[in-house]
Amino acid sequence: MSDHTRRRRWSRAAGTTLLAAGLLLAARPFLIPASAATASPHASHQSAPAAVASPFPTAKPLPVPTFSGPPPFAQYREIHANCKVTHHLSDDPIVYPGLPGAAHNHTFAGNPTTNAKSTRASLLAGGSSCQDTLDKSAYWIPTLYQNGKVVDPTIVTTYYKSGVKDYRTVQPFPAGFRLIVGDMRTASAADFQGTWTCGGGTFTTFPKSCPSGSSLIVRLKAPSCWNGRDLDSSDHKSHMAYPVKGVCPAAFPVPLPMLEIKVPYKLPGGKTDGLAYSSGASYSFHYDFMEAWAGNRQAELVKHCINGGRQCNGYGIDQHKP
Repeated sequence: MSDHTRRRRWSRAAGTTLLAAGLLLAARPFLIPASAATASPHASHQSAPAAVASPFPTAKPLPVPTFSGPPPFAQYREIHANCKVTHHLSDDPIVYPGLPGAAHNHTFAGNPTTNAKSTRASLLAGGSSCQDTLDKSAYWIPTLYQNGKVVDPTIVTTYYKSGVKDYRTVQPFPAGFRLIVGDMRTASAADFQGTWTCGGGTFTTFPKSCPSGSSLIVRLKAPSCWNGRDLDSSDHKSHMAYPVKGVCPAAFPVPLPMLEIKVPYKLPGGKTDGLAYSSGASYSFHYDFMEAWAGNRQAELVKHCINGGRQCNGYGIDQHKP
């Protein structure tokens, strides 16, 4: 048999095989994964994928009010939550719920019952070390040590402020809201988003020393724009975003109070040597918040103090603007 004849017979056989395969594929089409189909830019004719259920509790926001003109000038739009330190535990009911001793040591303020098993219901059944005793929320920070000895702040102040230009639009935190501000894994002092102050100086880490009699103070601001749905998120942060030029981004349309913590430490002689947090270096400072305001108190204060352009003290009073 010549080579030419062999090639002709091989070509006819291959064609028959390909034809059979094509008929089989026509009868049994490819099963394209749904994710690949919806990702295709040419798949507009397909139905949209179903919304993914949140693994965290959710809530519906109050309607954000709109106004025809800018707000009146107000130098302050804030509430002061002044709370004493209550206890220390290696617990974290946000990161390690139900796991006592799983976290680094924390210094707790506000609710004296806070522990690894805390919920909003258990906090509401507890007390408060805050000046406004209807604030049964839990606030906690890593514990500060100096040469191995615990250094407690003289008080923990958490400001509730307006982070947006139009302070009239700020809504109260929804019931059960949770948030972590800052990150213990911050790489360096240059990456720290807060500030340290003492004796008139401002620093991104512990200063070499402070004037005798002064306090070493750390401050750290939180994002204040909520996605309007989740009370928490996997990293306990991404349900919130920072305002952009005083306005909430479209994906985070609900302005909530902007938390800013102020933690003052009175150090003997102003000496800062030997300071370290249970979470690490100075720039590992962070704080946690679990909302547990009783009744309508938080909503009342947000309306009167933040929306009203006032500077309210720990009892909810602005002595200069009743």
